[in-house]
Amino acid sequence: MLILFIILAAFSAVIPLALFAKRRKAHLLERNNPKNLNAETFRPLFAPTDEDIRAFKREENEKLLAEEREETRRLAEEKIEKVYEQEKNWRVSPDKKATAGLLFAASELGNAKIYGEIAENVIKIWREDKIENLSARDLAELLDSHFRILPQQERTSGALFWLREEVKNLRSKSEAQR
Repeated sequence: MLILFIILAAFSAVIPLALFAKRRKAHLLERNNPKNLNAETFRPLFAPTDEDIRAFKREENEKLLAEEREETRRLAEEKIEKVYEQEKNWRVSPDKKATAGLLFAASELGNAKIYGEIAENVIKIWREDKIENLSARDLAELLDSHFRILPQQERTSGALFWLREEVKNLRSKSEAQR
């Protein structure tokens, strides 16, 4: 019986405390409306974060840059092919005007190696006396003037040192012929 009396006393003490706590909690909720329950401020569960958006933009920019580089490379290859095609046509009937056009096209590529190849072929054909109306002085001037069209880093590379020497030799040859 004592146990029954203790259980009854405990219930009598706990029930008023539970009711008091429930009322107190309800009263606190009424006074303090939660400010963060507005759904507009929550990020949807599967929406990308700011970091995801930045990463996506970086990837897109990298793709665009890669496409631009590929397009630039493709255009450069087409220009190179056109210059070599022009050289083939020039070999059929080399003359002063066509030689100047060929050297100009080669120099516009901005590549010392290709310009050097074209210049070497022009000098070779000139030495075989196959280019009409082109003196040593004229050839030296053509080679030098188109050499100066190349970008600075290409002109200062060692790839065309031989060409500078060849231009000097052509000029000295034309001076000796006078």
